Amino acid sequence: MIKFGVLSITLLVGTAQGLVLALMLWRTAGNRAANRWLALLILGVAALITPYIIGFAGFYDRWPWLSFAPFSYTLAFGPLLWLYAASLAGRAPARVWPHFLPVAVQFAADALVFPLPLATKNWWDTVAMAPIIAPVLRVASFISLAVYGRLAWAVWADYRRWLRDNRTDAVDHDPDWIRNFLIALGLVGLVWIGFFIANLRDPTRNYFDQFWLYVLFSGLVIYLGVEGWRHAAMRYPQPTARVDDPPAAAPAGRDWAALGARFEAEIEARGLWLDPDLTATSLARQLGTNGNYLARAFNEGLGANFNAVINRRRVRQVQAWLADPADGRTILAMAMDAGFRSKASFNRAFAEFAGTTPTKARLKS
Repeated sequence: MIKFGVLSITLLVGTAQGLVLALMLWRTAGNRAANRWLALLILGVAALITPYIIGFAGFYDRWPWLSFAPFSYTLAFGPLLWLYAASLAGRAPARVWPHFLPVAVQFAADALVFPLPLATKNWWDTVAMAPIIAPVLRVASFISLAVYGRLAWAVWADYRRWLRDNRTDAVDHDPDWIRNFLIALGLVGLVWIGFFIANLRDPTRNYFDQFWLYVLFSGLVIYLGVEGWRHAAMRYPQPTARVDDPPAAAPAGRDWAALGARFEAEIEARGLWLDPDLTATSLARQLGTNGNYLARAFNEGLGANFNAVINRRRVRQVQAWLADPADGRTILAMAMDAGFRSKASFNRAFAEFAGTTPTKARLKS
C-alpha cells in the first residue's frame, strides 16, 4: 500500500522546493551557463533523495521491480560544482564531456541491471552490487567531490584575487557565495562519509537509519536553490587577457618600489583615482604601461594591490572632507565624489583604511 507518511513527506517537501528553484535557475537569462550547472547539481541531489521518498512511501514494497532504477548521479556532483564556479568566474573549460564519463559509468551500473528479472537483480545485488560496486562508486564519489571541490575553491580564490588586482569595487562583485556553498557541500560530505563508515561497520543498518542524512540532503537542495537564485542575476566581471602584455618576468634589476612610487605620484597628480570606472586595465593604459608591470609595481613595490592603492587614496580624501565642518555634503555624496561606485564598497574601504566608520569619523571632526 502506498502511503506518504511523515518521513516521505518531510523529504518530499524540501526536495520539491529545490526542484522549483532549479527550474527558475534554468530559465534565468543572466549567468545562463553557471545557473544551469547549478540547476543540474540540485537535480542530481534531488535524484539521490528520490529513492528514499518513494521507499518510505512503500513504492518498493508494492513494485519491487523498481530496484536499480538509476537515481544515483553522485559522480556528477564534483564536476557540476566546479563548472558552476568556473562559469561564474569566466574560466569554464572548452570541453566538459570528459568530466562526466565517470557518472556515465555510474548510470550504466544501474541502468543495465534495471530491466532484468527481479530474481536476477536480487542475485546481482547480493554477489556484486552491495558488497563491491556500490561501495566503490561511493568512495569514488567522495574522491571526486574532494578533487573538484579543491579546484572550485582555487577558482574562487583566484577570481577574488583578480578582482582586488583589477577592480576598485571588488566588494560589490565578491563571489563569497561560491565559498559558502563549497563549505556547505564540504560539511554535508563529511556527514555523508560518517554514515558510509557506520554502514560498513554495521551492515544490518537499513534505509530507515539513513533518514537524517537525507533530511540533510533535502536541506542542501533548498539552500543551493535559494542562495543560487539570490545570486542568479548578479553581474560578475570577467577577466580578459591583454594581448599586448609581455610575460610577467621583467628585466633583472628593475626597481619595482621606484616604479610603484612613480605610478602613485602620477595617479595623484592627474587625479586618476577620482574616476569611478577606473580599472587596472584602463589605469595601465593611461600610465603608458601594461597590466603585468602595473600589478608588480603595486604588489611588489608598494605592497598593496590595485584595489588598495586606489581606495586608500579615496578614503584619505573623504577623511579630509569629513574634517571640514563647513562641508555640508552627505557622507554618501562625498563617497561618490571621491570615486566610489557604491555604499558597500565605500564602507568596506573606509573601515579597512581608516579603522573606523564614516559616521564616527564625522562626529570626531
